[in-house]
Amino acid sequence: MIRMDPLGILVAGVALGLSIAAPPGPVNAVIAVQSVKSNVRGFLVGLGAMTSDATFLVITYYLGGLIMIDDRVRGIFAVLSCILMAYLAYLTLRSSRNVATMMSRGERRVPMPYLTGLSIGLTNPFQITWWMSVGLSLISSIGLVIIAGFFAGILLWITLFPTVMHWANKRIPQLYRVVIYVSSALLVAFSAWFLYSAVMILVKPFG
Repeated sequence: MIRMDPLGILVAGVALGLSIAAPPGPVNAVIAVQSVKSNVRGFLVGLGAMTSDATFLVITYYLGGLIMIDDRVRGIFAVLSCILMAYLAYLTLRSSRNVATMMSRGERRVPMPYLTGLSIGLTNPFQITWWMSVGLSLISSIGLVIIAGFFAGILLWITLFPTVMHWANKRIPQLYRVVIYVSSALLVAFSAWFLYSAVMILVKPFG
């Protein structure tokens, strides 16, 4: 195991967590939409996704050497992710209707933001692959201190990002509609990517 300064490892872990959480993705797309009405709802989506990371951490730490993620399993997860992303894109785009009513009554929101974030994380093949590769490598070579920093970085992001989105919407009313369209496009793109990945993975044995 590599010996490093604990504080330096923790800071590196925070930076790693931010680098993973900040780029546009399916979780951030849903967080953005939910945060415009309530930053708490956006936080809950992020918290659900972070819970999935914690789940994969436990699996990686205790069973990393025993679990094999083969092509068939990866393909199934990719199909599930494709379906989930497409459904979330539909719900998000549907919310663009009657924006004024939605803003006043809080309609068209995902009913369970925490479970939505959790389901996205648990079915994301890239998240699973990251923990079974990079995550496992970090734990074995550096230790759990960097993982603690990693989760601190994610927690920082899912707290600040919804707050900023909610604050900006109060000052830029049309931001909600922009967020809806951009987020829907991102979710559709991720759905298409997962479908492509599933096809490439599942048809490879027949190639």
